[in-house]
Amino acid sequence: MVKSGVMSEISNDRFAKEIVARSIDAIVVLDKDSTIRFSNNALHQLSGFESNELIGSSFSNLFPPLDKGEQITIESYLSAADEGPYVAGFLKELELVTKKGGFVPVEIRAFEIHSEDQVLYAAILRDVRERRRLEEQKNILINSLKKLAYMDELTLLPNRRSFSDTLQKTVATVKRRNRDSVLAVLDIDHFKLINDTYGHDIGDLVLKKMSNIFVDCLREEDTVGRLGGEEFGCILPDTTTEGAAIVLDRLRESVEAHRFFIFDNFYLNITVSIGFTKVHPIQKPEEALKLADIALYQAKNSGRNRIQVYPI
Repeated sequence: MVKSGVMSEISNDRFAKEIVARSIDAIVVLDKDSTIRFSNNALHQLSGFESNELIGSSFSNLFPPLDKGEQITIESYLSAADEGPYVAGFLKELELVTKKGGFVPVEIRAFEIHSEDQVLYAAILRDVRERRRLEEQKNILINSLKKLAYMDELTLLPNRRSFSDTLQKTVATVKRRNRDSVLAVLDIDHFKLINDTYGHDIGDLVLKKMSNIFVDCLREEDTVGRLGGEEFGCILPDTTTEGAAIVLDRLRESVEAHRFFIFDNFYLNITVSIGFTKVHPIQKPEEALKLADIALYQAKNSGRNRIQVYPI
């Protein structure tokens, strides 16, 4: 059991002042006119202002004006009796103005202090820069993971999952707006031979360069993705099969004309076979892919380095 004398000693003003002085949170006490009457060392370190610069000044000097030019008042951050989960006041975040003209994000909790014949206000300000930094890192990581879930790691193109989602949206658009769109499947000719002869590192270089050629040859609104291995998919919205034939043959010629650098002065000449089909509104995405694959298979059987439309 704690002795009453000890309790009295602990409640002494000297102890309270010592606790406030050593607090890692900034503390400021204001009168009813929002004039600063007390500030602790943490606030001086956080803001750069000394005690004599703060005492007697307005609380609003520590914060930039609101959107409409209105000055910050402590009443803005007081909680009603039934408001907020904190006993010590309503929690908000704002920017603290430093002496050097910078800004520090802080979390503020404000509450009333009833002292004899006057009402004072106290505000506890916590530096949240580190928390914000960690939140930003977390958001960057989450966005990176989301991106990786829909991106082929080698070519940085949309992966099969992402491409399938886009194809499904394309089918829905064709059905809703009655617009022509074309799906193509592209396959690098004799790619297994490249891997077996020069190794998978060279094969990876070919895949990455091939991806760049595809992107350069297509429009911004077109979608090209890696479906797996040496197979790529391409969606050409608002395009007829006749128009697609021109675009895809031009792409095939670009690949054929490109000299793929391997090492030293050694280059490879590589070709691509392409099968394509019109996207129909009553099709499922996998059905459209199957038809484009049939056309691709025909292009391969007909000698490779060519385009083929379905129906054949």
